[in-house]
Amino acid sequence: MARKRNHTKQKTSESKHLTPKLVDVDIVIPVHQRFDLLSECLEAIPAAAGKFNYRIIIVDNGSPKEVADSFYSEINDVSIRVIRNPENMGFPRAINQGYNRGFSPLVFFLNDDVIMYPNSLEHMIDEIRNDKKLGVVGMKLLFPETTDLQQNEHNRPAGKIQHVGLATNIRADVVHNFIGWSQDNPKVLAVRDVYGVTGAAMLTRRTLFHAAGKFLEAYGLGTYEDMDYCLTVRKLGYNIIVDQDAVGIHYTGATAETYKLGYPLPTNRMIFLQRWQNEVQWSDWWNL
Repeated sequence: MARKRNHTKQKTSESKHLTPKLVDVDIVIPVHQRFDLLSECLEAIPAAAGKFNYRIIIVDNGSPKEVADSFYSEINDVSIRVIRNPENMGFPRAINQGYNRGFSPLVFFLNDDVIMYPNSLEHMIDEIRNDKKLGVVGMKLLFPETTDLQQNEHNRPAGKIQHVGLATNIRADVVHNFIGWSQDNPKVLAVRDVYGVTGAAMLTRRTLFHAAGKFLEAYGLGTYEDMDYCLTVRKLGYNIIVDQDAVGIHYTGATAETYKLGYPLPTNRMIFLQRWQNEVQWSDWWNL
């Protein structure tokens, strides 16, 4: 289980990141109760961003008032802004709320249960800045070595691949490339151009996200909105990659399973297929 750290109690030099002309990227982080992981997530950001300046926008989706008041009262870093919703508005809507409060040319959507390695976000920003045809950059995510959730060789295998791109199989199901594989497997390392990436750690262009209509809020609590957006990005003529130099630990299910949140998977799959059934490609064989 991740340990809560004291990131929010220390005033840092990141106060300069609030100045509009200096902000390279807005980092939007939805959260629901898991302040232990959010603390770890925030602590990793300065090293992950490297040379780039940022602003953090936390969107709290209905965390209990007392514990949320206690956590946010300790934040004295002016590079962090907090939006508090009275109830869980869902991942797509929370992301859109955070996006609407920003102004930087790039926006990075980050789960509170993703802990980035040093320079990961820096590598991603370099990628998208150096290629005008890139619309989305994702990162390689690993299952944690230990977690307070169920973990075995078939479920959250320790240190193995959780995400290195999204694909669709012959039934149009959205699947993770090489999930459960070793991170240094040659096939895993060869992945770059992908059909889509997870919204848990997604860098994109502000103008492109606006042009695409942002995340579709009809997906409710969430799932499929990330692939829906990626297909829109591809339709607009942009490419999508996973940056192998950008790595993080993803405590998948940390919020959903702990607080028994039921994501509307069958409903969202139907919405996704209604929107894309005539255009979605069979893509999971691309990297095999």
